[in-house]
Amino acid sequence: MAMDNLVLPFRGDQFSFTLNYKGEGGDDYKIDLSAVILNRQGNIMDVVNTHKPSALDGAVVSNKDKSYWPEETQVVEGDEVITVMPKHLDPAAEVMVLIASAHQLPGKANDLNHSAKLEFTVHYQDDEDRPQGTMKFTKVTDLKALVSEPSSKPAPTGLGNGHQSMIVCTVFLDQPGWTVRNDLSTFTEDSYGHIIPEIKKAVMKVKDDAGVDLDAARGILEAGVDEAEMATFTRVLEDHTLGETAAIRIPEPTEVSKLRLDLGWSTWKPPKAEDAEEEEEDAEPEGTEIDFTLIFYDLKGEEVQQVSSGNTEADGVKVGREFEEPEPEEEPEPEAEEEEEEKEEGEEGEEGGEPKVEEAPPPPPLQPKEDPYVFSLKQTVFIDMKALPKEVRTAVLIVNNYAGNGFQHVRHVRARMYNISNGEDSENQKEPTSPPRELMDYGLISKFGMDKTITQVALLKLYKEYNDSAYQVWKASATQTPAEFIAGDNKVVKESLKGFLASYKEFKEKETKLLAAAEEEGEELSYEIRESTWRYSVPGLMMPGESLEEAEHDIKNIINYDGPLQSLTPRLYDSARAMFPPPAEAEDAVAGDTYYGGYADDKKSGYGIYLFATGAAYIGQYAEGKRSGHGVMIMPDAGLYEGQVAADRFHGQGQYSYPDGSVYTGSWAEGKKDGYGVYWDTSKGCLRGNWSKGILKGEATYDQPALHMEAEFVQGVPAGVCHYTAVSHRTLDMDKFAASHIVEVGPTLKMRAEYGIPAGSGADPKLDEEGQPIEDDEKPPLPTFPKYEGLTFESKDVPSTVDDVAFPPVMGLVKGIEAVPEGTVPIPAVPTFTIAMGLIPAEQASETVKAN
Repeated sequence: MAMDNLVLPFRGDQFSFTLNYKGEGGDDYKIDLSAVILNRQGNIMDVVNTHKPSALDGAVVSNKDKSYWPEETQVVEGDEVITVMPKHLDPAAEVMVLIASAHQLPGKANDLNHSAKLEFTVHYQDDEDRPQGTMKFTKVTDLKALVSEPSSKPAPTGLGNGHQSMIVCTVFLDQPGWTVRNDLSTFTEDSYGHIIPEIKKAVMKVKDDAGVDLDAARGILEAGVDEAEMATFTRVLEDHTLGETAAIRIPEPTEVSKLRLDLGWSTWKPPKAEDAEEEEEDAEPEGTEIDFTLIFYDLKGEEVQQVSSGNTEADGVKVGREFEEPEPEEEPEPEAEEEEEEKEEGEEGEEGGEPKVEEAPPPPPLQPKEDPYVFSLKQTVFIDMKALPKEVRTAVLIVNNYAGNGFQHVRHVRARMYNISNGEDSENQKEPTSPPRELMDYGLISKFGMDKTITQVALLKLYKEYNDSAYQVWKASATQTPAEFIAGDNKVVKESLKGFLASYKEFKEKETKLLAAAEEEGEELSYEIRESTWRYSVPGLMMPGESLEEAEHDIKNIINYDGPLQSLTPRLYDSARAMFPPPAEAEDAVAGDTYYGGYADDKKSGYGIYLFATGAAYIGQYAEGKRSGHGVMIMPDAGLYEGQVAADRFHGQGQYSYPDGSVYTGSWAEGKKDGYGVYWDTSKGCLRGNWSKGILKGEATYDQPALHMEAEFVQGVPAGVCHYTAVSHRTLDMDKFAASHIVEVGPTLKMRAEYGIPAGSGADPKLDEEGQPIEDDEKPPLPTFPKYEGLTFESKDVPSTVDDVAFPPVMGLVKGIEAVPEGTVPIPAVPTFTIAMGLIPAEQASETVKAN
């Protein structure tokens, strides 16, 4: 499976390394192949990765950008390709380490094992191949077999099997040429930048295990391996808390409270016409005036403040540095004696020796090729997170060119983010007092001649993730996907909803007390009550428009949605996060609705979790943006529905548990009980019948432990002839023998009676649009179900003895919504009576019912 050491041709013209992972269906995950190049001192010289496709003046390139390839480069096909041109390499380069890494997607498992395949191949070309332009290749190495089993160390996010990165091989210069040695070590970190110490140890293994005396290995051994060393490599969709990133490879991280953003960009130099005049070295191409805007938004998506090159200060934000340049010290003039001595020495040289010949100055050194991916600092922004206005929820960084040609001549835009919470840097310093910790480094490559309608790109989003969001509910479930959570144990889902509602009520109580205390003091709260965590993500969204206003739709998506985005394109993702702002008229709103789950065609779809700002919550299936399929929903009053839904309504078979403990199980239509159903009340009574638009109508039966009623119902109340069966001897303190004796000799009595509706109220009152009776002041209202006060009752016959009846009624044993073969009583503490067994206490009733 693993390839043996491969010695590449000493005079080889090209070596290429390919990693193929995509299946025929076009997978939506991404695996990167990166190259880290070390010099003979063991220091990192350069890297090639997704955002930096060229290193060492084009000696090492990827297949992401052919514009910087050496002219003689041969194309090698593959999902990820890194090509080395040995004859172009800097002589100081001694080792290259190739790393495959799978991006940790937010809320979605993605590791090296998730790919359809994982195949590594080495291609090479030597002098004899050159005339034919062909490439030889080694056999394919199957890396997937090495990552199919879970890692011994779990992934930091808990998603996937822990194999996020692999050091595939080390490539080192040795006699008689470059040698490829497999390593195949895997790690839970999802970036080569987070395993720099392990990369250096892999170089040392070449010396220790293979006996190759590399200068780089000696240099690393002498300098020692810094376990905290890392490099930053950020991808599109990357989404982490600031604290998580700041803690990487640091044993005791501190809170992130201050940030520095460095912004840079470069442009393509368009071909110059022969008769064109010389232009300034740093002049931007015509129609190119690159700038940036950092905009801060509140919970409703309304702008709070912004900074840019022309607006350099806002609350908690400063663009650029402000410091006083120290006065330069005057250099002392040379003393007269020294000048005289120099003059005399010059004269002696002319008289006594050979005449002095003026040598021509040496030619200037050749300028290295310009590397367009080297960071070119243009602007610096300082952010004090604690000094931001308390209403700020989101900040979006946008780099733009509204000068006419859009990104047609923009080659590279890039943003870096640093943690300066420990005083490493500030706007009042000329330079950092100590190197700050880099948290994010994202760059976007733009091809020359790009559509000039693309005028702006969103590079960074900073936002508060509230601890009571839908995403946090899913995260607490410790499942791999929303679908796994929702389709799993229904009890876990219901407990999650109840836990959310309890937290919501606790928060509202806390909010009420704090607001009341602040009002009593005549002050406003200076901090936000809801607990949250600052996160950052990389949208990487390129947008059209000649202003921010023209990109309003895309920017709103960036603010309120976390998942893959393309400008003016319907959203599609199975693990998206969304926040729905409260209405504009809700001035005091401190929360909006949140959603975590699937999106398709710009609508909620598949499995999802939706938390309402009112305290209600839904976990279940969606279709066309609406709750449809199967779901569980909790109401602010703790009422809980479980069953089928359609178009945001209870529809189909479902069960509703009321806050008072009563339960309805049966048919629903458009949010109301409709069709056959069973209702168990708090008196341990069971009402069975047919509902229409939420109201019981027609023949129905009602059972209690000592009572059975059959009646005709009108608008939810009994009306007309009814029959009562009374079983007065049923008491919990009777033993089985006594109960059996009474069953044989009686008494169980049945009588006919009649209910009457109050005069003038009408048996079939007019209904409103919701299907409820319309109140009429001139007519007495119908009694409210299940309270029948106000009805007239008249006995019609003398009670007669009848056979006993079982309790609970067999038809009252509901299967509920969960797939159970036998029926159950959906409320607690209900006793059971059968002729064979007598009266059974509630704690034994369920087992007895199942047995019979």
